[in-house]
Amino acid sequence: MHAARALVLAFVIFAAAFALHIVGGATDQGWLFAIAVGLIYLTATGYPAIAAWLLDRGDPSLRERQFTLAAGAVIAIILTTSALRAANDRTFAWWQAPLALVLVTVSTAAILGVRRARRSR
Repeated sequence: MHAARALVLAFVIFAAAFALHIVGGATDQGWLFAIAVGLIYLTATGYPAIAAWLLDRGDPSLRERQFTLAAGAVIAIILTTSALRAANDRTFAWWQAPLALVLVTVSTAAILGVRRARRSR
């Protein structure tokens, strides 16, 4: 139950960034649009780490943590591939899914690493 809640909350954060990008585009505010696109990529590629971070607010078991990271990784690869597709004139290319996998792996590891470093202080 905690894992599902963490995954949904992580999606709400992603959706908020996506909504912000729509507002920025609709109001022709380039600076807002650019910030929102950055937030979209951050929340898409870091989705597993964000969900794991939200999961830790409860008392998760190892199994819940593993499920959250695995399910979050699948969601992150889909969201990141979609974002890369949007940036490529809404056209799929062979390199988008492999690049999404690399970006999700690097971003998630970086976010979890920062979190681990902050905890050890």
